[in-house]
Amino acid sequence: MNSASRLKNFGPVFDKKNLDAFFIGCEPNVSYLSGYTGTESFVLILRDKRYFLTDFRYVEQAQRELKGFTILLRDKKPYSVMVKELCEKHGVRRLGVEAGRISFALYRALSRACSGAVLVPVSDAVEALRIRKDRGEIAKIKQCVEIMRLGVESLTASLAPGMKEREILAKLEYDTKMFGSQKPSFDIIIAADPNSSMPHAVTGETVVKDNDLILVDMGCVYQGYSTDLTRCFFTGKIPPLKRKIYDTVLQAQELGLRKAGPGVKASEVDLACRNYIDKKGFGKFFGHSTGHGVGLEIHEAPSISTRSPEILEPGMVITVEPGIYLPGQFGVRIEDMALITDRGAEVLTARIPKKLQSINR
Repeated sequence: MNSASRLKNFGPVFDKKNLDAFFIGCEPNVSYLSGYTGTESFVLILRDKRYFLTDFRYVEQAQRELKGFTILLRDKKPYSVMVKELCEKHGVRRLGVEAGRISFALYRALSRACSGAVLVPVSDAVEALRIRKDRGEIAKIKQCVEIMRLGVESLTASLAPGMKEREILAKLEYDTKMFGSQKPSFDIIIAADPNSSMPHAVTGETVVKDNDLILVDMGCVYQGYSTDLTRCFFTGKIPPLKRKIYDTVLQAQELGLRKAGPGVKASEVDLACRNYIDKKGFGKFFGHSTGHGVGLEIHEAPSISTRSPEILEPGMVITVEPGIYLPGQFGVRIEDMALITDRGAEVLTARIPKKLQSINR
């Protein structure tokens, strides 16, 4: 789907909110509607006109990537003044802005500059379109998954006791970039044994030892689209408790993946995982939601949580990632990405092994 089609789909928000124009400052939303892949640029959309606001650093890239937009160079003017001048030129009386997406400083600047227009905060206007991926987006995500698979494969071939967490991170990031990743989709987490009990541990200087559990939470970006994956590796003997926790998380995750499909409440996917872990006696050690949407951002709608009101639909890409974390001991999380289809859920990361196994060197 090209930017023209996406802009057409965005059109109904004008009537719904009685708007004359809409100002977009969130980078992923700018990219989604315009096709621009850079940063620090803004879009002003009117019913019959589209403006792209940027500065000298990005104007050549914008000229190459954009179609159907009038490109305006800031040239020392504040963006709020540029928006004011355009609103006055087109007689804008109600200006939509992205609630929760632009800074308070920018909102205040727009409010002061555009005194002749009412600013109307609107939530999730673009995000509601982004939640279902089209064929082109799915193809990019699948290619990104393949890059990630190659990176994990390369890592497991060299992972061994004696390596530092930070060393493992550096190798994984290097390898995925060599395979085509633009960058990690978030700060990669490498957590050895006791550090893995913290769901979002900070990778550091801890040295991997024999018989350690290593939790790897990583993702890549390819042509703007993100991926997310968590796997656990063992460097020797697997003690009974670790085996039990791993098997529990794996079974819970499989139940969640089987539950996912069109027409299913996102909360039911969460509960499929959570109820199993609770039944096994580890419920109090699983405190985060089961997953989230992935696309232009690493965390986007829908939320896969107990409180989620959303219904899964074809085209959504989600993660399913239950975990059990024993404070001061270790933690296990297993995460896959799944594409909701007309018939169920296609596990995009299925080729990245998650069977319990030990890496012996």
